[in-house]
Amino acid sequence: MDLNYPPEADAFREKVRAFLAENLPAGWKGIGALSHDEADAFRTQWRKVLHEHGYLAVNWPKEYGGGGLTPLESVVLAEEFARAGAPTGGSNDGFGIAMLGNTLLRVGTEEQKRHYLPRILSGEDLWCQGYSEPAAGSDLGNLGCRAVLDGDEWVI
Repeated sequence: MDLNYPPEADAFREKVRAFLAENLPAGWKGIGALSHDEADAFRTQWRKVLHEHGYLAVNWPKEYGGGGLTPLESVVLAEEFARAGAPTGGSNDGFGIAMLGNTLLRVGTEEQKRHYLPRILSGEDLWCQGYSEPAAGSDLGNLGCRAVLDGDEWVI
């Protein structure tokens, strides 16, 4: 069994390395080397750069603003970003991209996709998940609240 990457992965790897060399600050030592304020400013700008180059939401289809990368390209990208110490998301909205965006892609209406996905990618909309119940806190498996369909409406 040949465990080497195919030539197209190596070509993509070189493309990613060139992108990182061109777009990371000179002497980059990772986000941990920055002050809190510098890190916030960097993440905001980095998100824009990633979005412009198709490296934000890499698994989303291009038609919705994602990178449209193959699984192999996604792995290569993650390896090279890790090697360079480069953040993959660029902001504090990993939830919007990874959770909400992927959910909309799978079960959202076309209208929802066209409205929300570009706003998530641009950072115009930031998303989070909030939930809590007495005796459950953030333990989703222990939540007791239920919704029951009663005719054509849901009763909580």
